[in-house]
Amino acid sequence: MGIMGLTRMIGCGRKKSSRGRLGFPRGWLKEKQRQAPARSCGRARLGRIGSMSFRKVLFFGAVLCFGIAGTARAQFAAYGMYTATDYSGIKCLDTLSYCSAGVGSGAVGSGYTDSVKPSGGFGGAYYDFKSIGPVRLGIDVRAGGLHANKSASSSAGGEGISRSQTVLAGLRGSIHTPISWLSPYAQVSAGWTRSNVTEPSQFSGTTITGYPLQPPYDNFIQYEVFVGADVHVLPFMDLRAVELGIGNMNRVGSGSGSDSAGVKSIGTGLVFHLPH
Repeated sequence: MGIMGLTRMIGCGRKKSSRGRLGFPRGWLKEKQRQAPARSCGRARLGRIGSMSFRKVLFFGAVLCFGIAGTARAQFAAYGMYTATDYSGIKCLDTLSYCSAGVGSGAVGSGYTDSVKPSGGFGGAYYDFKSIGPVRLGIDVRAGGLHANKSASSSAGGEGISRSQTVLAGLRGSIHTPISWLSPYAQVSAGWTRSNVTEPSQFSGTTITGYPLQPPYDNFIQYEVFVGADVHVLPFMDLRAVELGIGNMNRVGSGSGSDSAGVKSIGTGLVFHLPH
């Protein structure tokens, strides 16, 4: 028997091991190779999902950034002001020939006119939507109420004897200047005013023993031109250093007092806006 035959006999008598040469179970490597493509596909799928999510994040981030930038360009602001107003050219209709807000006296029917100076608060908002060179255009809406303890149309006086409520809307323009902390502006506004400043007071009795009642209210169309300046104090707040206004109001309908009155105003306040 040769060496080859002896080798065959030994090989046939030995029990075939279930492990490979490296000690791993037989077929383990093939099983891993079979599973590898599936895992690779899973990784690829997760990669695609992650890529899609990242693109979505980028897209929504870009939309948010452009939206914030657009809002900053089209600036919105709200403000509150204390305003003093002079209503002038009001006929004094009192039978005593003088009115409590006047500085002199005149005969009834002689054309003597008077003025009254109520004061109060105004609140408003503006929205700048367009730039033309150094000018920013916008719209402004404001409303407020004024009161005074004297009358331009009668001799009566007392707490809030003269009152007015006003709503105005208009077009504004602010100017960019080399002085970064200063923003001058101008605007033209028109609207509605409900006021009793042109009507004489009514009394509960005689002018000697009675007490004054609130005069009846009239409706007016009011228009006014404003100029002012805002001073930047904080990134989100400006000081409205001064605002000057001049205009007129004309009565709608009939009444016993003046059909119109001149309007002059001065005010100051605070403006709150988006940081810039």
